[in-house]
Amino acid sequence: MKLLLFSSFCLLHYLVDARSCTHSLQCGRGFHCNDGICRRDSCTSDSHCHETEKCKSGKVNGRQKLACFLDSAPRAKSGGAVTEHYCPGGGAVVLTTTGNLASCDLTQECSSTHVCNPEFGICCTKVRSCPGGAKTMLNFITSKPIMCQFKKGRVMPCPKGGYCETETGFCCSRGDDLEVPAPVGAPEPVATRERPWRGQVCSPRDGCSGGAACICGSRGTCICECATEFGYTAAADGKTCQRVRRRLKEKCKTDMECSSAFSECSSGGCRCKRGFQRDGDGGCKPVEYRCVNRGTPLKKNEKLVTCSLRASVALGTFRSLKSLSNETSLTEDLIGNSTFADFGNGRDDCPDEHYCVPVFDDATKPGYYQGFCCPSPSETKPVCPVGEAHDSSFPPDFGCRNCPSDYFCHRDSVATDKSICCPKPCVSLEDIYDDGQCYPMAFYGDSCTLSAQCVYSKSPAKAEEYAELARMECRSAICSCPAGFSYADGQCKRIMCSVGLRGEPSVDQSGLLIRCGRSSDCSLGHMCDPNNHVCCKGTNRCPKDYVETGELCTDDNCRGVSQICHLTKNGKAKICCTLDDTYT
Repeated sequence: MKLLLFSSFCLLHYLVDARSCTHSLQCGRGFHCNDGICRRDSCTSDSHCHETEKCKSGKVNGRQKLACFLDSAPRAKSGGAVTEHYCPGGGAVVLTTTGNLASCDLTQECSSTHVCNPEFGICCTKVRSCPGGAKTMLNFITSKPIMCQFKKGRVMPCPKGGYCETETGFCCSRGDDLEVPAPVGAPEPVATRERPWRGQVCSPRDGCSGGAACICGSRGTCICECATEFGYTAAADGKTCQRVRRRLKEKCKTDMECSSAFSECSSGGCRCKRGFQRDGDGGCKPVEYRCVNRGTPLKKNEKLVTCSLRASVALGTFRSLKSLSNETSLTEDLIGNSTFADFGNGRDDCPDEHYCVPVFDDATKPGYYQGFCCPSPSETKPVCPVGEAHDSSFPPDFGCRNCPSDYFCHRDSVATDKSICCPKPCVSLEDIYDDGQCYPMAFYGDSCTLSAQCVYSKSPAKAEEYAELARMECRSAICSCPAGFSYADGQCKRIMCSVGLRGEPSVDQSGLLIRCGRSSDCSLGHMCDPNNHVCCKGTNRCPKDYVETGELCTDDNCRGVSQICHLTKNGKAKICCTLDDTYT
């Protein structure tokens, strides 16, 4: 039961994070880009993938492995919710022999007894086509409704007398318009109501004839006029409107008049937009074609290789995941608004290691974009900052498992999460690297060439309250403490007295500190500093067997169980005193 809950949680997490992509670098660790969607890059069974995917062997970032890939067609769910979702109006979804939802598009029709719902690309037994008061326009050859908008894409023109009903994607006609184009040899149809022409009163619902637009004034009166802002002017007959088309360099008033792609009306004439130049055939061509990461567009014989990409993929396949509701199941929302029912194999026609960058509408293939091929960004591989990696650290896993002692483990955490075994500058573990050379480590009193060689023989002790530490120096070719510091406890220290005259402690003839456990260890006129156990100049003001701690007191607030608060002989101060034999 726990395993089932965990699997369900992982699947839900995966679906929520699913997003569109053009290459695997956009998907993150554990995912790869397949058919425009980020999917898991490893699996052992179909249960690890979404129900619209299959766990099968395929190329993942250039390697053949088991991963989640888009299944050829979605599986249908049982229940009336699916039927009502895809076939509103009382129809039922059509299933294939394998139990999948039967798909359709502008080039692939449903079987003769079924109709394609252009909103989802799913075959139905029947489907709602036109709202009340309007009639469905039929193809007189197939007797099926005429589609004008597939999957909320570009609206295509309907036959004369019809309009595109964007709520359903079918061509409809008004109640008193012709429903079906008459076949050749049929009797003349009854005359239909004519829409108004330029200069006549109109209704925004019915529109105008002859290319005019129904424009309403501030008083509510609507008249058919030529839409000048879209480049239309009155034709010679006075009742129709025609589109003004201006070529490059010709005079113009609006951008709509300029006929060349990527041109605009600038300084009174049609000119190429910034970033484009004249191509010699009356058009504008891009100054350059650019790929991300400074990639070079694919060319063959010095000519740009073009490609074709489905518009729904280019616009982002899983955009509907952002607005899932409790009323609509996840599978329904994915199938209804994505490309699961589209051509299952391949998103574009670029060669391997390249992907299609969409730029223009493809007039020869409705619902597609035309573009050019860019190199797919390869998976970022770790590299050594300098030199060559050790033979044991090789793709695809790299790593430092067998890294020898004369190599080190390098990892560039910004660009990749993989480590690689790279050569060390100095082979010996006891060498110091400095300015391109390797020097042996040296300890206190050893011969040296530079100060960087001088190291302590043990880890530095914890900081002392009354001591200042310093690094060793290479003085006269010997590792020594700097002036004013003494070598003690494996470090260069400058210890200051906390009692007596509070100056520097006493040293012997060799310049080393005189250590003490009690004041009797020090010479006359000196006492043992209980804080750092060195002999300091001064007269002890504490009673016999006690020594000063350097702190003042009031009443009995001295630190430590062996300390007392003592009033000096002159009666001017109270000082803390501790037993003069506490050295450990």
